[in-house]
Amino acid sequence: MIWGGLWGALALILPLLLHPFGLGQYLMPMFLPLLIAGCTLNLRASLVLALTVPPLSSLLTGMPPLYPVSLIMMVEGAMMVSWLFWSRRKKKHNIYFSLIVAFLLQRLAMLLYLFISPEVLLTALVFSLPGAAAQLIIIPWILKIMTEKGYLSE
Repeated sequence: MIWGGLWGALALILPLLLHPFGLGQYLMPMFLPLLIAGCTLNLRASLVLALTVPPLSSLLTGMPPLYPVSLIMMVEGAMMVSWLFWSRRKKKHNIYFSLIVAFLLQRLAMLLYLFISPEVLLTALVFSLPGAAAQLIIIPWILKIMTEKGYLSE
């Protein structure tokens, strides 16, 4: 429960730190702790975070917009954490494989942006690539540290 609280708090705080510099849409800071949660927590806790953090952030900070972006982010997050839980915790897949597939699932969920416009979909797909690349570096590093410190067993 403590780790869930930490990942949830970070998912709310990181966007606040990066959005003033215009980096939020590029680095996807909310998803970083949510993806770690998917790799480290049980499925229920991960899904609760994925489904509550985007609308909670919308209500508390105004970002992302509650409708439709926050709802789409809920779908993205739920798909990614479900995959990561199954892939990492149940099947013990390599973290890089698991994250790449999670990002492909996110891209699939991003098709919901077509309901807004093709331009918004294209923007979301392209602008989020730096964040996916950064997370592909940061998440394995954090999981390695957690394992070395005994917070996580592999």
